[in-house]
Amino acid sequence: MRETRLEGLATIHPLVTQAADLFEKLRSFDDTKWAFRGQGGDWPLTAPIERFARKPGVAEDYAMREFMRRIHHYSTNAPHRNDDLEWLALMQHHGVPTRLLDWTRSAQVAAFFAAESHKPVDSHDRKMPKSIPAFTIWAVDKDALNAEVKRMLKLTPDTDISSPEVFRRIFRSQPADDLHFVMAVEPYSLNERLAIQQGLFLMGNNLLIPFHNSLANLLLHAKGQRRPSTEWLHKIQVSSGARLDVLRTLDKININSATLLPGLDGFCKSLQVAVQIQDSDDWPGIDQTGDRTNWVRGI
Repeated sequence: MRETRLEGLATIHPLVTQAADLFEKLRSFDDTKWAFRGQGGDWPLTAPIERFARKPGVAEDYAMREFMRRIHHYSTNAPHRNDDLEWLALMQHHGVPTRLLDWTRSAQVAAFFAAESHKPVDSHDRKMPKSIPAFTIWAVDKDALNAEVKRMLKLTPDTDISSPEVFRRIFRSQPADDLHFVMAVEPYSLNERLAIQQGLFLMGNNLLIPFHNSLANLLLHAKGQRRPSTEWLHKIQVSSGARLDVLRTLDKININSATLLPGLDGFCKSLQVAVQIQDSDDWPGIDQTGDRTNWVRGI
């Protein structure tokens, strides 16, 4: 299916070039209705399973079947068999590609993942492009999305889409060709990483339709009903030159890989960023001419 560009259905903000301006802009999204996603480049919003398989529906069913069959070899705390959202969240947590796309309630966490995953152009590269790519933060009004989903499905406003019964009905149904949408969901049980990152998921109901197309279809449906759908989705791009200042500012409030990705791997990943920040500042407070061996050993 042809890709649908979301830019014509969203509010696009002017390019941000300074870290301070970014955090000032993010303060306007303080309401709890917002969810955020940070991406290292200007890439389409795409579910993980779409990146792994040409037939994502078949691929997800296969992965889910195999995961459910073999989970008892590795864990005694499997979800209830009919709780599809819990299964998908557990699969995603352990690296299995699913239709779930990771978002967060924290604009600062999204800013960190966008800046951290951004790969700036190597200044030593003789073939530098004319324009340096930016990193991207998306903001979506998850409450407005879910309210529109309930209208499309003729559900009552107080329906809990994440409840096992309702989610299973949506997840397992074969929707009509024009009934594709994206909804915000949250499993009842949060793993440690999801809790720390204030995470939740956005999910398309039909894997025959790409995620960005499903989101566009929902926004077009709302627009057709004269609802202010362009206010529900915002795109903020930040220039590559602001990357280290963004990461430096977030590190000061303890948002880094060591805190967001618990364990040794997260700590080591945080050192990658720390090295880049210290190097850009020319290693302040570090004696580069003293006894190197004793300094490294902490003596």
